[in-house]
Amino acid sequence: MNLFYNIASILVGVLLIAFGIFTLIKKKNILFCVLTFIHSALFIGFGILGFFLMNTEHEFITILAMLAFTITYLLVMLTLYKKEPKNNEDNPAMKK
Repeated sequence: MNLFYNIASILVGVLLIAFGIFTLIKKKNILFCVLTFIHSALFIGFGILGFFLMNTEHEFITILAMLAFTITYLLVMLTLYKKEPKNNEDNPAMKK
């Protein structure tokens, strides 16, 4: 069962790398991108570590670490990732 969490952790880490690169290109938000890359490295690292901890008494550590990384990354997203407001000029219904 822990095999699923290890593979999912690695996939989430790879997706976070892609998201961080696209965010860096589009928004130029350096702090958010650095924190994204750190979280992606943690997800990938603990996903790989989970393969070595399989069938031991410590295999639950990777699942708890993934939960902690997810919570901290959600906090980073809520505080640092801001959407840009849309201009009224782009919306033809708002023109007078």
